[in-house]
Amino acid sequence: MSYYAGQGRVFIAQRDAGGNPVNMRWVGNVPELKISLNVQTVEHKESYSGQQLTDLQLIKSKEGEFTCSLEYFTIENLLLALYGESASAAAGTVSGETLAGGVAAGDIRLLANPFVSNVVVRDSAGTPKTLPAAQYTVFAGQGAIQFNDVTTGGPYTQPFRVDYTFAGRRQVAMFRSAPPEVWVRFDGVNTANAMQRVVIDLYRVAINPTKDLAVLGDEVQRFELTGRVLADLTKPETGPLGQFGRILLPV
Repeated sequence: MSYYAGQGRVFIAQRDAGGNPVNMRWVGNVPELKISLNVQTVEHKESYSGQQLTDLQLIKSKEGEFTCSLEYFTIENLLLALYGESASAAAGTVSGETLAGGVAAGDIRLLANPFVSNVVVRDSAGTPKTLPAAQYTVFAGQGAIQFNDVTTGGPYTQPFRVDYTFAGRRQVAMFRSAPPEVWVRFDGVNTANAMQRVVIDLYRVAINPTKDLAVLGDEVQRFELTGRVLADLTKPETGPLGQFGRILLPV
């Protein structure tokens, strides 16, 4: 008899035209991983005993579900979970970005770029006046300016114009890619059985978009990656690998 308590790493890979995994990637710490299998059946009841007993069950279809919890907030994991598309922007400098007019004390205006520094605000007069830095607050990460005072040292001619530098960045745009189909591998050990190796492959998993992306809380946040385990028709139905997946144990 052997009990099971699993630990290990989860890898996800793109599939080539032949159904083989390419560019296998570790997704980071995964505290939970579950595979659920299900069949749809048709049942037949006899009509001669007076009890309508079920005397036959036929399997109509076979299907599976894959679920894991991800804790690594990486670009690659977000691309999967959000059907995302990645883009990069190099660092740069902006001169004279025009803000929407009508700024009053307490108003916040967003800049066109996040991760900003060296911010200077001027008005749009023929000879521009520079707004003292003490009269506004820069939220550098999100690229925003809150105006605390727009009268001292004025009058100022709006709209205000802003000079600044910004850092390079990568971004993930949501719902921009086709639903991904991936190969999933669990490379683990059974800690309840002398650290016996356990390898599980799911050949073809159609990933679902995450339902909840936790971004605020007092603990380490996680989000679920789920998917439908599909038949991999590049593999023969009666072959040793099967068409859905396999579990490998050493002998």
